[in-house]
Amino acid sequence: MAREPITDAVVSQLREAIATGEVDDPVNRFEVGALAQRRELSELARFIVEADAATYYEAVVQAREVDRADAGA
Repeated sequence: MAREPITDAVVSQLREAIATGEVDDPVNRFEVGALAQRRELSELARFIVEADAATYYEAVVQAREVDRADAGA
């Protein structure tokens, strides 16, 4: 695992995965990874496998920030 770029596609697919309500905690990358596989969110699934934990957490923070900004708009 290594530092991977957090792309717009990754953030978008992560937001989609969180929005399903099927994960208890978006920080649980294994639960989100299983959901990404089931829903064929390929960019997110690849990112979860290749990214280190800190980078994954950054992606979760970004996804949540986008959701907060959307809620305030």
